[in-house]
Amino acid sequence: MMKPKKNKSLLLSIIIILISAWGTVSAQSGGGRLHAVVVGQDNSPLSAASISLLRSPGDIPLKGTLSKENGDIEFVEVPSGKYMMQVSAVGYTTYRSTEIALKTGAIMSLDTIRLQTETRVLGEAQVVGRKPLIESQIDKIVLNVENSVLATGNNALELLQKVPGVTLDNKKINLRGKSNVIIMIDGKPTYLSADEVSRLLENTASNSIASIEVLTNPPAKYDAAGNAGIINIKTKKNTQFGSNVSLNFNLGQGKYTKGDGGFLVNHRNNWVNLFASYNYQNSLGFNDLTIDRSVRDSVGITYFNSDSYSKFRYRGHNFKFAADFNLGKQEVLGFVVNGNVSNGSSTRQGDNLIASEKGKLDSVVQGSNFSDFTYHYLAYNLNYKKTFDTLGTELTANADYSYSKNNDNSTVKNRFLDPNWTEFKLPKIFRNDMLSNTKILVFKTDFVHPFDKTTKLEAGLKYSRVKTDNILIYEDQNTAGEFVRNEKQSNQFLYNENIAAAYFTLNKSFGKFSVQAGLRVENTSSLGNSVTLGQQTKRNYTDFFPTVFIQQQINDNHKLGLSYSRRIDRPDYGALNPFIYYLDQYTYQYGNPYLNPQYTNSYELNYTFKERYLLSLGYKRTNDAITQVIESNSETKAIAQTDRNLTYFDYYNMNINIPVKVLKWWTTSNNLTAFYSKYNFDERSGAQRQLEKLSFQVSSNHDIRIGETTNVELTANYFSPAVYGVFSFKSYYGVDLGAGKSFLDKKLNVKLAVNDILNTRGQRRLSSVQENGYYRIRNGYDSRVIRLSLSYRFGNVNIKSVNKRAGDNDEDNRLKK
Repeated sequence: MMKPKKNKSLLLSIIIILISAWGTVSAQSGGGRLHAVVVGQDNSPLSAASISLLRSPGDIPLKGTLSKENGDIEFVEVPSGKYMMQVSAVGYTTYRSTEIALKTGAIMSLDTIRLQTETRVLGEAQVVGRKPLIESQIDKIVLNVENSVLATGNNALELLQKVPGVTLDNKKINLRGKSNVIIMIDGKPTYLSADEVSRLLENTASNSIASIEVLTNPPAKYDAAGNAGIINIKTKKNTQFGSNVSLNFNLGQGKYTKGDGGFLVNHRNNWVNLFASYNYQNSLGFNDLTIDRSVRDSVGITYFNSDSYSKFRYRGHNFKFAADFNLGKQEVLGFVVNGNVSNGSSTRQGDNLIASEKGKLDSVVQGSNFSDFTYHYLAYNLNYKKTFDTLGTELTANADYSYSKNNDNSTVKNRFLDPNWTEFKLPKIFRNDMLSNTKILVFKTDFVHPFDKTTKLEAGLKYSRVKTDNILIYEDQNTAGEFVRNEKQSNQFLYNENIAAAYFTLNKSFGKFSVQAGLRVENTSSLGNSVTLGQQTKRNYTDFFPTVFIQQQINDNHKLGLSYSRRIDRPDYGALNPFIYYLDQYTYQYGNPYLNPQYTNSYELNYTFKERYLLSLGYKRTNDAITQVIESNSETKAIAQTDRNLTYFDYYNMNINIPVKVLKWWTTSNNLTAFYSKYNFDERSGAQRQLEKLSFQVSSNHDIRIGETTNVELTANYFSPAVYGVFSFKSYYGVDLGAGKSFLDKKLNVKLAVNDILNTRGQRRLSSVQENGYYRIRNGYDSRVIRLSLSYRFGNVNIKSVNKRAGDNDEDNRLKK
């Protein structure tokens, strides 16, 4: 009986916070007006200069704004009082006015503010303080988007295609030929699936982004998990106050219709920054799957040809609420609530033709599969940050808790037909009901202490606890049409995991030479318990993960870097579950409770020319590489999908990025990644002893500006044949074209785009050669889609959003969402 009261109290508290925050700004109305003009050293107007109005005494920030294209600055409804005006811009020294006394109702115009070009002397070279487009730092590559042509007319997903080494495959992000890239925003993981990340980035305007960081060898402060790398999107920082709202709507039409829409709300004043977002997606898609395979036994070879068509619908609600409270000038306390509620359904119809010799049909298994799912995910975060001095000494702390629940139901019907397509025995009907719950708790703290401008120490601690509960109920239909539980195929699997970690990193610069060394230590304790089978798997191990970065600035045009790291990839929670989950009579999947983590030693050499052109060479050796395998059963003729540890995996790569400005209004970004993959298997994999191939990916992105409000974008890419695990993939290519225009002072943006104009990406082919046969797949999906996107923003569009996800956790990334 107390729960409704608690919910009402929580709702009332949130309403009070919102009303108070709004009232703080509203109370400032009815004041005076300040006007000024800011110009550069050559007297030309400066646009987008950052202006802060500080209350005296104490330099308390009151308002913030950006200068207009003509250099105008204006503050309205300023309360009576004494103020200082501070003006800063990239490449210029910061300006600070004398004290300004403003009375109620007064209109005051200040003298023209002239900023002086910032000049720094490094050795004998004089450098004007402006960030280059591409910056090669000791542990990452940085694309400085702010104040560049890239900052207008794009969304964040399109912007990623211009980042060195990044390619998009049907909106899935790859970094130097590897998928499973961790995407962060302002240093905080998004904890979203690949599709959800794509939608988030599509709804993020490029003019809100300051820079994009690429970490192919992340330093010790990050979780040791993951060998594909990290992409960190840093948003612009300013002190703007007020409110804004952003609305978005997307409608796509391929073979089927798909759409989504939502809103973002920001509000900021002196003491609080609030953020709320919601997005709804409703999409319809298909999957056209053909499988050719053979199984060899002591009698001979059996051939299978399976052709099936699936149609599925997905509905999803994503929401987030976040707040930052300024406890003092150097202290911030924040919280985040993040969630996803989704459901969907699918139908699959197919025929499996069986023959003892090619061209001769022996029998047919006609299958149908009807399934539906629901997924609930809710996460909470509490974060704190304290800054101690102007050098940057700071302490941060995070506490995270998340809960997810996934329920998947399917009913399978198999009909058995003779060569004349006549049913010769009763059909087999069964159903699976799978329920999984996961709870994750994480505590984390980090400390940064610069000793001086050349030396900095970073250190931190982390603890995480994961609990999962998976239940599978398998039921057969009897002759009376009733479903009866099959205890042999039903199971319950419990998994508990605890990870404790500590790290430190030391940075030191010696003139043009810099070095960074770090060490991360992680202890993992886990227990997997298959309740029905009475099978338990315990593990307890401690690992050390060193990182080393060296960089040498040869001269203004040439820079070299060298790095090394050791990393780990733990299995997904579902991959450890020994359930046998049947898709049809001859196809099933199961987990491997004995799956070990994989370890990767990574080496990289990179070269930067004129802070614009990049060349990198890398080598990775992964031991006990986790990969998906296909097993063929010679007795039942069925195939099973599972994960195994291979002996090792070698990966050599070269990446070249060449941006070209063809004309003033036409820029291109061109990227080439060449990589050599070599997998070594043992006898358990059932595949060839070794699989290797030299492959490459090439992409070219063209941005054409037509005036200030219209742009056309063309992207073309090609992926050569490649190998992954026991599979060989065929080549594919595609072309995307889009045009966008902004209206109403760039508040309304309209974009029309066509993905995969030639309809060439929607047919993927792969194969695997087994010891007792072969396996070939053709998979078709809805890749050619025309999309109309609308977004509208109103209010103070320059407010920095608190749209972030605190913490730095690998645990949520191992959920299969």
